[in-house]
Amino acid sequence: MKKLKSIKTVFLFWMLLMLTACGKYLDIQSNDAIIVPKDLVSLQKLLDNSEKMNRGIASYGEASADDFFIKQTTYDNLNEEDKRNYTWDNDMDEYDNDWARGYAPVYISNLVLDQLQDIEPAPEEVGIRDQVMGSALFYRANQYLSLLWTYAKAYSVATASSDLGIVLRNSSDFNEKSTRSSVKVCYDQVIQDLRTAMVLLPDHATHVMRPSKTAAYGVLARTYLSMGRYDSAYYFADKVLEINDELLDYNNPLEVKLTTNFPFTRFNKEVIAHFQLTIISPFQNYANIQADTMLYRMYSSDDLRKQAYFLTNSSPYITVKGNYSGQAGYVTYLFGGLATDEFYLVRAECLARAGKLVEAQADLNDLLVKRYRTGTFQPYQLTNQQAVLQLILQERRKELFLRGLRWSDIKRLNLEGANISIKRKIDAKEFLLEANSNRFALPLPIDIIRETGMPQNPT
Repeated sequence: MKKLKSIKTVFLFWMLLMLTACGKYLDIQSNDAIIVPKDLVSLQKLLDNSEKMNRGIASYGEASADDFFIKQTTYDNLNEEDKRNYTWDNDMDEYDNDWARGYAPVYISNLVLDQLQDIEPAPEEVGIRDQVMGSALFYRANQYLSLLWTYAKAYSVATASSDLGIVLRNSSDFNEKSTRSSVKVCYDQVIQDLRTAMVLLPDHATHVMRPSKTAAYGVLARTYLSMGRYDSAYYFADKVLEINDELLDYNNPLEVKLTTNFPFTRFNKEVIAHFQLTIISPFQNYANIQADTMLYRMYSSDDLRKQAYFLTNSSPYITVKGNYSGQAGYVTYLFGGLATDEFYLVRAECLARAGKLVEAQADLNDLLVKRYRTGTFQPYQLTNQQAVLQLILQERRKELFLRGLRWSDIKRLNLEGANISIKRKIDAKEFLLEANSNRFALPLPIDIIRETGMPQNPT
């Protein structure tokens, strides 16, 4: 494996060279010096490189969670690092990994933000400048949140100031020393970036591959939810749905093609911002992912998600079928973006926690009537707060299957006493990840630890 120093040496050249497909805005001088883009159009093109900016959402957490398992034969074909990932024991991980892929969009965002400091826009360019700046801040914050969910402990008011977070690199200068900030400082940075971005961005982007004000509201709702700040999570989920509250009707074959292997259209009307999880084993092939048996049993026979999300032709195992990334060739690209269904559930959860049970169940019922076979869904009218909350959390898990959210949910809910442990069985040996274990903050790559001297996550 290449050392981090050699990566640093070539990374800037490689990164910029790879982006030339977006347009002829890079120029290599005769002395091989790289001219960094310095105009707004070119900076926007840097951010429009979807290969780097929209496919870096961490999947290690999802691969570590409890919504799926892999068969022994699949496990046997994994390399050693992937085997260790599956049993929460990969403290020898090296480049290329979620850490490296997560910081690539951060670097590009910082490069754009650094160059913006030297641009004085003409009056007619102010709107473009605002969009570029807001987009860069959004991308950086979104990646930081993804990395926090993966490599740091859940946000706890009692320990956030001392718990190890991630590296906040807010400059494109490679000479800046890498140090780990606290979980609190990291979340504060995410919130600051998103609150600035939401002022600068338009309500709707020209395409869901670009950030928008709605997307910034959505990531703020996710951020506050993962912090257990439910009043703020409600506020921003509500802001999302004020702008876009559309839901797919799973009964409508023009919107969801249940009988096909890829039921969902990419960029469908629920999608607010399109992102994808990184490609790692076992997520490189749908057939490798076996749905958790107990989870699958939670879907009733009239719940159309059972047909949309799963294949049952590999009995006794249930394999994965559809997700909001749609069909993308032979490689599985799991959806890690923002969609309206998620924010119905966020708002419902926050309302239930506030004791507003009628309003909470109204949101849940509005979602589920579009998920159940026409005429079969009976709206919920429960009166017990805990029962309503547990129902919403169960539906959250069922609706947001393999979207990169379950790992964070387990961590935050365990802080509240959910006591969710994960068990896996390989070669007749059982592996157990106990609730609130230090291993819920996955180990940083060992080459990063060696090169920077930063402390590793505790075991």
